[in-house]
Amino acid sequence: MTGVDISLMELERLTLHLLQAIGLNEENAATVTEVFLRATYRGVGHHDVYELPGRLAGLEAGKVKANPSITRINKYHALENYEGDNGLGELCGMFIMRRAEQLADEYGIGLCAIRNTHHLLASTPYVEAAADNGYISYIVTRGTPTMGAPGRIEKVIGTSPMGYAIPTESGNHIMFDACLAYASNGVLAEKAAAGVSVPSYWGLDSEGRATEDPAAIAKGTRQPIGAHKGFGLTILGEILTGILSEGQIIDEQQPGTGLVGMPSHTAICIKADGLLGQRQLTQRTTEMANRMEARAAGLQLPGQRSARSRKQIISKGTIELRPDLVKKLNEWAIKLGVVPIILS
Repeated sequence: MTGVDISLMELERLTLHLLQAIGLNEENAATVTEVFLRATYRGVGHHDVYELPGRLAGLEAGKVKANPSITRINKYHALENYEGDNGLGELCGMFIMRRAEQLADEYGIGLCAIRNTHHLLASTPYVEAAADNGYISYIVTRGTPTMGAPGRIEKVIGTSPMGYAIPTESGNHIMFDACLAYASNGVLAEKAAAGVSVPSYWGLDSEGRATEDPAAIAKGTRQPIGAHKGFGLTILGEILTGILSEGQIIDEQQPGTGLVGMPSHTAICIKADGLLGQRQLTQRTTEMANRMEARAAGLQLPGQRSARSRKQIISKGTIELRPDLVKKLNEWAIKLGVVPIILS
């Protein structure tokens, strides 16, 4: 499918104005727009602006609050948890990351959790923003049980999407963003649409058989990366999010609504100044990367592909989007009284 080149300024304008038109206040709309743009600069075509129409639909239907009242539940020194009030995951995710930064400024490390929110899109926007400010950053989220224990068909836990970023001297952070299943739902849908097979260890079909069909895995059960290792790390993610936020765990229903799988998120920031100083942190991180690359010519470290994509997109000033997305965004623009993207 041939893409459509859209200027970054036009994409930012449309995203911001659509969010404002659907009800977000100016500050919240700007925050969510930043998250969508950072995610889209990765150039992966999922968990980015392609999710915007779905977010708008959720806001319009009242399933998500445009301007939630985010309130603190508890605080203990560098630890805090918050009520997300059914707000957008992008908004709540950036809130806890910024708050974790503030706690790290005071204590050297900060952990902030939030409950009763929604999907936060991807980990990159949050950890990247914190690393831009000089912090070692980490974020993890929970959701509906969609993954099995190794070799099991029963869906017993979510996939604990997580990410981290560490600043370097070049500004191209060492940065990782992944769920702890072999593939997200978005990746499975992408593979299925392209008609390509996937490794059979990615998941099981609805009958519990290993399969190379991504559509069958999507209907069946995804498997954890590294078998018991990924499964164990996913349990840690559920503890850091669902339990520390005082939110829901596994298949627990949300009080009042009965909904299962309401996301909770947890952000952690470390300010290294108290231990070794910011300059030494970036120097040592860069040296670590250089030493690995010296031992394996052509080695690609986490975050390097995203950094290249971001640089290329920003340098070009445009981004290629699928025509079906542009059509959906323009339909929303017309519906909400926003100037649509003008195609030549």
